[in-house]
Amino acid sequence: MKSSRRQTLFQDRFISSRAAIDFMQDFDSHEPTSKELDLEFSSEVNEDNMPNKLYDALMKSQIIGLKHNPQLNNSQKLATREDYLAGEFASTVLFNRTFSNKNQVSNFSLSPITGLDTPYPFKNKRIISKVPYKVLDAPELQDDYYLDVVNWSKENILAVGLGKSLYLWVASNSKVIKLKEFAGSDSVTSVAWSPEGELLAAGSHKGFLHVWDYKANKEIFKSKIHNSRVGTISWHPYSFLLSTGSRDKIINHTDIKMGSLVNKSIGHKQEVCGIRWSPDGQYISSGGNDNKVLIWSQGKLNNPSLKFTQHKAAVKAMGWSKHQNGLLATGGGTTDRCIKLWDVTTGQLKGSIDSGSQVCNMIWGVNSNELVTTHGYSNNYIAVWKPNPLKCIAQLAGHLSRVVYLSMSPDGESIVTGSGDETLRFWQVFPPSKYNKKKKEEWEVCPSHIDIR
Repeated sequence: MKSSRRQTLFQDRFISSRAAIDFMQDFDSHEPTSKELDLEFSSEVNEDNMPNKLYDALMKSQIIGLKHNPQLNNSQKLATREDYLAGEFASTVLFNRTFSNKNQVSNFSLSPITGLDTPYPFKNKRIISKVPYKVLDAPELQDDYYLDVVNWSKENILAVGLGKSLYLWVASNSKVIKLKEFAGSDSVTSVAWSPEGELLAAGSHKGFLHVWDYKANKEIFKSKIHNSRVGTISWHPYSFLLSTGSRDKIINHTDIKMGSLVNKSIGHKQEVCGIRWSPDGQYISSGGNDNKVLIWSQGKLNNPSLKFTQHKAAVKAMGWSKHQNGLLATGGGTTDRCIKLWDVTTGQLKGSIDSGSQVCNMIWGVNSNELVTTHGYSNNYIAVWKPNPLKCIAQLAGHLSRVVYLSMSPDGESIVTGSGDETLRFWQVFPPSKYNKKKKEEWEVCPSHIDIR
C-alpha cells in the first residue's frame, strides 16, 4: 500500500521528502481563514487522525502564529502561539480548558517552545508544598499561647521543651539528647538559641533562667530573675545581652558574659507575651496581654520610645523584617486576629489585615521578602504573606490544634511548627538563597516520622 503524506511525516526519523516540502510551502503561501479553521477543528478526533491534528496544530502555532479561537469573544482572543495551540487543540479536544489571559501558559502545552512573548520564558514557577516533609511526635508539647518552647539553631539543632524536660534534636543525624529535666513542679516555658548557635537559654515556669554552652556541654548561668514564668526570650544579635519577658510584667536584660542583670524595661500592665530584638540591634519590641506593642531603643531600655495600641487582644506574635529597616509585623489574639505592619522609624502603621484566626506566632523570611504566620482559633493553619500590601499567597493545613510554635531552619528554606496536637511538622516554604542553591540532603538520612523523646 502506498504511504500517505501524513504517514511519511511521522516516521521514527525525519527524512526530507517532497510531501514535507509541499506541506511547508502551503503554509508559506496560504493564510487559513476563520471558516477553514472552524471546519478543520470541528471534525471528530479519533485514534487515526490524532497525530495529524497534533502536528497541524504545532506547525500552525509555531510557524504562522495564528491567533484565532472561534470559541472566544473579542475580549478573550489569545495573543500568543502557545495560547493558540492550547486553546484550539487542547481546550476543545483533550482537556476542556479555556485560556483567556494572553500571558497564561498551559500546564498541558504540546509545544516545545513556550512563553515566546514573555520576558523570562523559561523561569520556573515557585510552588509552596502544602504538606510537611517531616513529622516528629512531641509528647507533652504544651498547648499554651503564652509559651515559646521551640527554637532552631544556626548549628542545625532543634531545642524543644516538653513539659519538665528540655530536648535537643540534631537534624543531621536525627539524634535526640535530653539536656535537662527541671526539678519538682517547674517546667520549660521558653527556649532560644544565641545568634551563633553556641548558647542555649531556657526560661522556666518558676522564673528561672538557664543558659548552656552547647559545645562545652555545661550550664554556664542559672538565676531566678523573675517572680513568675518566663514566657519569651530574645538574644541581642551582636552581644551577650539576653532579654526575657515574664508574667510579672517586666522585661529583664541580662549580660550572660558578665553574669548579671544590667537593665529592666517596665511598661506593660499585664504579662509580657512576646519580645524580639531587631536585626540591627537598635530596637527591641514587646507585646503584652494588655493589647499593647512597645518599642524600646537600645540606648534607652528603661522607657519605651513608641507605643502602639491598635490591637484589640493580646500580642504575642511579632517579627522584624530582614529586608526593610525598621519594619515590624505584629499579630493579635482571638478577639483581634489582625496582622499589622509598623514602620518604627516614623511610628506609622503601614498595613493591616484581618487574618480570620488567632495569630500565635510569626517570622520573616531571609531568602525572600515574605512573612509566615501561624494561627489558632479557629482555623489552626499556617499562612505565607507578601507585604506592601499584605496578601496571603499560601495556606498550609495539617495540625489538629492551634499552631503555637514556629522557628526557621538555618538555611532559611524551611520552617518547623509545633501544636497542641503534640507534633512538630517541617515545611519547605522559602526558596533557596542565591548562596545555597543546592538543597542539603541531610534530611534524607532519617525517617519521616519519629518520636522526639
